[in-house]
Amino acid sequence: MKEHPNGSGGPADRRSAATSCTKSRGRCRCVLATGSAPGPIAIIQLTGDVIPILARLTGRDEWPIGRLRLADFGAVGEGFACRLAEDVAELMPHGGRRIVQRLMSRLIELGGEPAGPAETDERELYPEARDEVEALMLAALARARSPLAIDLLLEQPRRWRSRSTLTEEDEARSRRLNRLIEPPVVVLAGPSNVGKSTLSNALLGRTMSIALDAPATTRDYTAGLIDLGGLVVRWYDTPGLRRTDDAIERKAIALAGRLMEQAALLIAMTDAEHDWPRLPRPADLRVAGRADLGHRDDGDLAICTPRDEGVGALAAAVRDRLVPPADLAAAGPWRLDERLSELSSGRPEGPGADRTGPVGG
Repeated sequence: MKEHPNGSGGPADRRSAATSCTKSRGRCRCVLATGSAPGPIAIIQLTGDVIPILARLTGRDEWPIGRLRLADFGAVGEGFACRLAEDVAELMPHGGRRIVQRLMSRLIELGGEPAGPAETDERELYPEARDEVEALMLAALARARSPLAIDLLLEQPRRWRSRSTLTEEDEARSRRLNRLIEPPVVVLAGPSNVGKSTLSNALLGRTMSIALDAPATTRDYTAGLIDLGGLVVRWYDTPGLRRTDDAIERKAIALAGRLMEQAALLIAMTDAEHDWPRLPRPADLRVAGRADLGHRDDGDLAICTPRDEGVGALAAAVRDRLVPPADLAAAGPWRLDERLSELSSGRPEGPGADRTGPVGG
């Protein structure tokens, strides 16, 4: 790994220091991770001291890592809530603009601090930076969770100084590379008993079979941050859409459907004994599980998690579809922050909506 500019610590050191500082002050920062444009579902990310905010918002005091809950957000309505890591949680309400505004206002009332690129002056945060590009790079380096981002980010000041005009191809590649900074959402959907929980546990590196935390519901919902060969993703294991007489489960399934619609990558999983799940949009990847118990040839990949067969290939396939190897090898500059638009266009340009979207864009 390349040395950080000006002898400062690497991204791990910066993230550790930032996390310690945030937690020691009892701060919780709130940022809309899905952009300002309305969508099927919104994702609001909380970082720092997340448990007090979650407890005050939902009335629930215990938030184990990896448990995806159908939560009551009060007057805002219901949505999913999950603590992905010790200092990271996500709220997933309906994606309507007014609902998101009301939930953000409620979080601020409860002590949360709004955060966003427009509210931060990186030149003040990183006085050692030689110019705006290097300051924005250092800020992105501190936020990036994917190891694949590090060397590529360190290259950007040099690339921008040599060529600040971006082609359409550069812009499309930049949107995909931004997934190295903000982990994309990957949803695994399928019926019960096809090996989904076993696969998720193997990728998460821990054993858990978490029930959706709602009365009369016993479906497994697992979530977490997973490193897939250098790309960190937000992984959600949900059931496929199905009929049910349980009102609470119907709400959870409807929310899961919205999450599938907005996922950067949607994986359908089944086995030789079950049909493919009904999903709100075509799956980006179809995985045949429990390959040791039966074969089917209409999937993209076949896996047998207990034997560790095909799991590595699945991880690589997800990574390469979200951030293709050609993007990592390209020599052009990467627009790692929307504020770099002024450098590429020569005139001010407003912040664009989040366009990372599903794979292929």
